[in-house]
Amino acid sequence: MMKSILAASIALAALTGPVLAQDDQSGENIATERGDDAQTTSGVEQLALSQQLFQVASENRDPLAMIVAARLRAGVDVEEREYEVSSDDEDLEDGEIDLLSAADMFEEARVLARGDETLNGLIEDAEAELGRGRVSGPGRDTGFVRGRSVTSYNVSFRGGERAAVYANGPGITDLDMYIFDQNGNTICRDIDYSDNMSCFWTPRWTGTFRVEVRNLGNTGVSFNMVTN
Repeated sequence: MMKSILAASIALAALTGPVLAQDDQSGENIATERGDDAQTTSGVEQLALSQQLFQVASENRDPLAMIVAARLRAGVDVEEREYEVSSDDEDLEDGEIDLLSAADMFEEARVLARGDETLNGLIEDAEAELGRGRVSGPGRDTGFVRGRSVTSYNVSFRGGERAAVYANGPGITDLDMYIFDQNGNTICRDIDYSDNMSCFWTPRWTGTFRVEVRNLGNTGVSFNMVTN
């Protein structure tokens, strides 16, 4: 009898544990230890890596690196979404910017290959594998941020699951990203001198986060924002 009661108690604790964790929404909404989800590369991370690698390949005129970037990009399906803008400016312009596709990257790699048979063969082989093992889920919206200004969004993420945000601009100004939880805590920031930004974390509970894109330059620009 005691064993049955003990087993029932353990089962009840296992069932109610996550609920209690969700009820406690004090402090920072970020897990100190990440679970198995941290071991899996999300579609957003793969997309971010492909865009950043393509940029490096373009700067170095490296067709081989560009082929790798294209293969990474080809493995991610991105759907169009519309995120809730939390900025006070109601007259904010809509963003108009393309997110590089695998086809764009392969075409640029072909230009850099300059008729090299080996490189063109690698490009053809990689293009033939398009559509295999695709990762679905990431959603993209386009935004606009004025010079010396901030555009922010409210985005919800599930507790205990890896959250990922990636944003990039046209390469003509310095953009930074900040993530805040519902309690105003800074969860993540990407503040280098580029306009490629990414943040990854695991929330402790399901909640809404404010994603800020800050323009440190004087020129207003459009940008892509992608989340899982």
